[in-house]
Amino acid sequence: MKLIYNTKNLFYFIWFISLSIQAYFTEITYDEAYYWMYSRELAWGYFDHPPAIALIIKIGYFLFSNEFGVRLFSILMSTLTLFILEKIIQPKDIKSFFLLIFSVGILHFIGFFAIPDSPLLFTTAIYLFFYQKFTIKPNIKNSFLLGITISLMCLSKYHGIIIVFLTIISNLKLLVSRYFWIAAFTASLLLIPHFYWQINAGFPSVNYHLFERSTAAYKLTFTLEYLGSQLVLLGPITGILFFIAAFKIKAKNQFEKTLKTLFWGGYIFFFLMSFKGKIEAHWTLFIVLPALYFGYHYLISLQNQKKVIRNIFLISGILIIAVRVLVAIDLQSNNANLIAKLTKQFRNKEDMLAIKKQAKGNPVAFMNSYQKASLYSFYSQSEGFSLNNIMGRKNQFDIWNVEDKYRGKKIMMIPNYDIKEFDSIKGVSKKMIYHFIDNFQSFSKVKIDVKNIESTAIKSDTLNIKINLTNTLKTNLNFNINEEYPSYLYYQFFEGDKLIKQQKSIKIDNKTLEKEINTKVIVPDKAGNYGLYLTIKTGWLPPTINSKRYLINVSN
Repeated sequence: MKLIYNTKNLFYFIWFISLSIQAYFTEITYDEAYYWMYSRELAWGYFDHPPAIALIIKIGYFLFSNEFGVRLFSILMSTLTLFILEKIIQPKDIKSFFLLIFSVGILHFIGFFAIPDSPLLFTTAIYLFFYQKFTIKPNIKNSFLLGITISLMCLSKYHGIIIVFLTIISNLKLLVSRYFWIAAFTASLLLIPHFYWQINAGFPSVNYHLFERSTAAYKLTFTLEYLGSQLVLLGPITGILFFIAAFKIKAKNQFEKTLKTLFWGGYIFFFLMSFKGKIEAHWTLFIVLPALYFGYHYLISLQNQKKVIRNIFLISGILIIAVRVLVAIDLQSNNANLIAKLTKQFRNKEDMLAIKKQAKGNPVAFMNSYQKASLYSFYSQSEGFSLNNIMGRKNQFDIWNVEDKYRGKKIMMIPNYDIKEFDSIKGVSKKMIYHFIDNFQSFSKVKIDVKNIESTAIKSDTLNIKINLTNTLKTNLNFNINEEYPSYLYYQFFEGDKLIKQQKSIKIDNKTLEKEINTKVIVPDKAGNYGLYLTIKTGWLPPTINSKRYLINVSN
């Protein structure tokens, strides 16, 4: 017993220390920098995600103002997640349990990356721990504990809603259980601040995830890449064994039935979603917990093949460690090297410092790149922001209203497309151009509403529409303040995420605001389903996102 106890302590200690070393020596990634930006302005919600990731980064960065500080609580949560999973499984063969964990690549990287999946996996483990108790003994205490963990999952990542939904599907008796409704009421009560934030902000997360996130036309590669990535997610070379385990191990109680539903239901849900758009591999992360549960029971049930299978898991773990080392070490001396190219996302600090030198103290705007803007802010400790236009999408920088903050100031603009007349930044690993704007003006906070749009049209038809331009800011806007940057009304037709047609309409000035305007829109000359946007283009800058997407079916 003492030997087992020492083995556990040693494993968790090594896990925490190895991830801490990794976190300290690995540069911050684009997404982590974005969530670090969240943490600078704590709120009950953000454009893309709930607030948990911002809070844990805020605390860690307060303690250690570096990469390790940003990732500290992700590492703690990773270690505690495995500890809780051990309490759920209660493995008799502790070495096999730790070997399974060691072989799953996603656990190593989610273990130190500061992304919303870290608190999600942690809170899901807590949820399953209390749900296991709830299925055995439903009472007031377990109801409250279950409700608290449901709210924590949803405040970590919206995937928590999927986990609760699949739990209900696996156990429909919950719908007639007063104890479950106590849990649901508790969770709803704790989520009120986030609901209130969404209402005040105009439901940005709902609109983005349900309606705006994926507008691209379906490609078979979406589904094929999703299916292939899931094997790697649980591997890299042992993924198929977890699927075999989930299929062969029979559920003996309600808790295991729920785990089965979470495993297969999660895969089916995102498989169906792949027909709507591209699926990121880590979106199914919560499936790792039931996979490890069934994987452990399958491994210990083997007799003749047990040694072979354990060796395969060991090889998988060794490969993962090799990748972790490559991520941490510097291969910049040979940027043509394949490995250097694959690990480039972890090598951006020098580029950001080169941009800072070129900016000469001016704020830096990155066109359609909240990630680069965030990474620049982190490493330069200077002002960077994302300026979004119709060829990109809105993000948290729109909620922060950075345009109003920098309006009238001199800024350095970094476009995301080539402009021959602009100069290149010196000292960056890949060509990057820039241009200074002395009196910055942009008007994405002008909302354009269409009053009489039809959902159908004939190709090449001319639509006579009425629009309203509304200033959503409390401050006054002046379209005439910079004569070198006049503003015009534009409209665009997109087929999926592909721009089909763009046309200038009328000039916008101060008299245009808060008035109903008549304008003409000529639909594309080809039949199809299109998304129509009304936008404002100021100077040479691309048009900003001012209207919602209006769906129009164009026929012959």
